[in-house]
Amino acid sequence: MAAQETSIKVKLLKLHCPFTWEIQENVIKHTIMYINSSNADYENEMIDDEASYPLEVLINFLFNCYKTVLSADNDEARKIITKAEDILMQIQQEQELCQIIRAIEHVFYATKCFVLYDSEELNQLEEILENIIDTDNFSNEELGALYGCQSVVWSCLNDFGINKAIDFATKAIEKNQDCALWHFILGKNLRRQRRSINVSSGVSDAEKEHFEIANAISKNEVFEIYYLQMRMETFHKFSKERDYVTRKTANEKEVLQMARKMVKTKLTNCKVLLKLVLMFLRANVSDETLLAKECLDAVKRIAPNSSTYLHYTAMLYQQCGDYREAMKYFKKAAECNNFVAELAYIQYGFETRELEPLPHLLRMLKKYDHLIKERQIALLLAIAITYYSLYKDITNAAEYFLKALIIDPLNKKLKTYYKFLDFNTSNILFFLNNQFCPLLESKNYQEISQKIKNFLNVKNVTTDNLTDLSGFENIFAEMSLLK
Repeated sequence: MAAQETSIKVKLLKLHCPFTWEIQENVIKHTIMYINSSNADYENEMIDDEASYPLEVLINFLFNCYKTVLSADNDEARKIITKAEDILMQIQQEQELCQIIRAIEHVFYATKCFVLYDSEELNQLEEILENIIDTDNFSNEELGALYGCQSVVWSCLNDFGINKAIDFATKAIEKNQDCALWHFILGKNLRRQRRSINVSSGVSDAEKEHFEIANAISKNEVFEIYYLQMRMETFHKFSKERDYVTRKTANEKEVLQMARKMVKTKLTNCKVLLKLVLMFLRANVSDETLLAKECLDAVKRIAPNSSTYLHYTAMLYQQCGDYREAMKYFKKAAECNNFVAELAYIQYGFETRELEPLPHLLRMLKKYDHLIKERQIALLLAIAITYYSLYKDITNAAEYFLKALIIDPLNKKLKTYYKFLDFNTSNILFFLNNQFCPLLESKNYQEISQKIKNFLNVKNVTTDNLTDLSGFENIFAEMSLLK
């Protein structure tokens, strides 16, 4: 029996599926960040509705199989793999993915094998193993599909999978340019990547191209809403070109017209509805709050506890001038571990004088201790700015600026326009160099000013840069005595 099990293990490890894609560490981080939150519907937000692209739905199910096995819930894993098999049968009957169906079947049956292995159903497992499709003779398109399936799984991990999702989607497209999903996943993660640095950053040519291709290849409401969103965001960055305003207005008018048509189809996909809400709330051409509310009401019927629904409802009330309802919904979204909503809650609470920012920000340090580095930096900068701007406390501000720099002194987030509470600057590095460090030096805090300047002058991040923290605590202690 032991020899049989060892032989099976060897065969399993040669298969391609979430169990062999080395994602465990990131899945655990993702789980800590999201699944343990009070937002019971978060998982449902992460899985596209049945109206979405069937292959993405299938891969999401397989990813969930992996997570349930990881959490030792074998019964739930069997239920999910059964649902996944129904989606696979649907895909098998369609012509669109016939070129890569063998690769899709391989990933599905490999996942099923691991579920059976964990349930100790070895007889059924061996039967599948004997018939599973070998990848050695796969075509370029099929090899690309293996990369593509990996890109979908990494995309499921949100902030923790952005770079891997981009890498694998790029490899998938190099092998096969005709699959809409690979273009969509690449575009989506390129968007996530730039917005993790600056939400108002400009759309890259690559992001624009891949959303356009995905929407052109496969007419799908999820692909379409991301395409429309991309078109709106193309004009986020102001241009000095003479016809910029004219082109922006014409683009927004056309996009909103297409968005209104989507609403008339009585959508049931929460992801699409929520993106429409945001589009209508941000519209400059005309007041679209009634359409935003119509979409929010549709989401409420399906997923009333969705953190994104709560966040956007808060934004709707904020736009309508009802600050009490806005605060209530911002708070509910924040309680669901929605990081972006929580920073918005603090900002709006400060503006309405309903919230003291600093105590809340300091509590967030523990609450969000598994964030990706861009969001760690965002939180530390928010604390530093609060000390500096609201309390005129440059010693504590210096401490948190240093903590942000220690994470990554070359991070692009430090080089883009920054605004929080009543403070704004063209970028943090400029502010530190030209205002904050001179202020420290004028107060005789030369040593800590030099520490900050050392990080500002870093050209390449090394282990020494990130770990040479000797003397920091002594410096801060001395600064406290000098107050």
